[in-house]
Formats: sequence, structure tokens, C-alpha cells
Amino acid sequence: MSEFVFVRSFFTLSICLLIGLVAVGCGQTPPPPGSDAAVGVVTLEIQSADAATQSIQVPDVADGTTLETVMRMVEQVPVSVSGSGSTAFVDSIGDIKTDASQGWTFKVDGAFANQGIGQTVLHPPTTVTWSYGTFEN
Repeated sequence: MSEFVFVRSFFTLSICLLIGLVAVGCGQTPPPPGSDAAVGVVTLEIQSADAATQSIQVPDVADGTTLETVMRMVEQVPVSVSGSGSTAFVDSIGDIKTDASQGWTFKVDGAFANQGIGQTVLHPPTTVTWSYGTFEN
């Protein structure tokens, strides 16, 4: 009788597996994670008082990427970012460093952000304009 129970259990398990494979689609490869996420270009416009505006394009930025992540991806000009997440801060872009009275501020698509770079979520295509000057302006 124990052989009968074993064969019956094996048969039931085999049928369940077969039904599961058919339902899922045997041989199909699932898409890679995040493959349906939109990607686009983020344009960085860097304006300083002593130089012409520099434009840098960062391609293949996924929708929902933070500005902190994008700034850390820039290779065309040195960018120094301290902290991370809610404490992330741009210390310098190129040779121009933030000090007690002046620093880098940014706009996303023409509007000043109300949060830091670690919390500013981008939706490419988008333009981020960096300006150096006094914090009051």
C-alpha cells in the first residue's frame, strides 16, 4: 500500500508541476528587472559668473533617478558631492567651490527645487541649470 501512496503522490506532484509550467509559459524568459522603465537624457547647464555656460548631456538616465546620482555620473567636468541622500550637497563644480557666502544652486526645468539633490527625482528628458552666486539670489 505504501508504494501506491508514493506513486499517487508522485503522479499528483507531476501533474501540478506540468500545469504550472503551462500556465507560466514553458521556455519563456522573463524580462530583466526595470526593463520597462523609461530612460532619457538629462541636460546639465552650468553657469558661473566668470565663464560661459557649459552644457553637458547625461544619456540613459532612468525615470526616477535622483539628481545626486546624475551628478555623480558626470565625467566631463569635476563634480564634488559630499554626503548622500537627504544630506547630499554639491561642494564644487569644476574649479569653483562653495564657500560661506556663495555656492551652487539649481533649477529643474526652470523651477527652483524645494529639496536637496539627494531627494530631487528627475523625469527625463529634463534640464537642470546650475548657477553659482550668493545664496540670496
